[in-house]
Amino acid sequence: MDEFAHFKLKIDAKPTMFHGKTVRKNLTQSLWLKKIRPQILKENNYTCDICKHHPKEENYKELHVHEIEEYDFDNGVVKLIGMDLICANCHAFQHFKRSQLVLSSEQLDRLIIHFTKVNNCSIEDYKRYRKKLQSYAFERNNIERILSQETQSNRTKIDHIRFAILGDIPFKDLVIERLKQKDVYYEYG
Repeated sequence: MDEFAHFKLKIDAKPTMFHGKTVRKNLTQSLWLKKIRPQILKENNYTCDICKHHPKEENYKELHVHEIEEYDFDNGVVKLIGMDLICANCHAFQHFKRSQLVLSSEQLDRLIIHFTKVNNCSIEDYKRYRKKLQSYAFERNNIERILSQETQSNRTKIDHIRFAILGDIPFKDLVIERLKQKDVYYEYG
């Protein structure tokens, strides 16, 4: 994958075990929409961190707060390490499995064009990147499956996913408090 290290926009996918599990879903709309999102918008000058798209004020909804995560398979923990502000097009690549399921072929074609512009590459470069990524993902999925099986055989079954806040995020103490109230906070000692 070193050949594509210079790409600013990359394709990513959340491990299956953690699909649909986010810190955001465990917070109130008020905390997310009235405190965290405005803070991230302001800190990032209303500009996509990846492609530098800067919409007009009436189109700020085009900008999404993306949770940067790592995963602890053994303990069933989503580790929030930061937040980015990215445009809807760049965000579609951060959850590419989902994008492929919900978008039309025309929408996917437009995303590929966005990808090639952001990375200053050709459609052929994109196809080679995807092919290489698919073989890597196949290996990663096999490792994930093995880890998941080991986790379940070595420990009692993980009954619910928990969250650790490891990065410096807006309103961190309040976020941790909310997660603790819902009994989904995991603290590394």
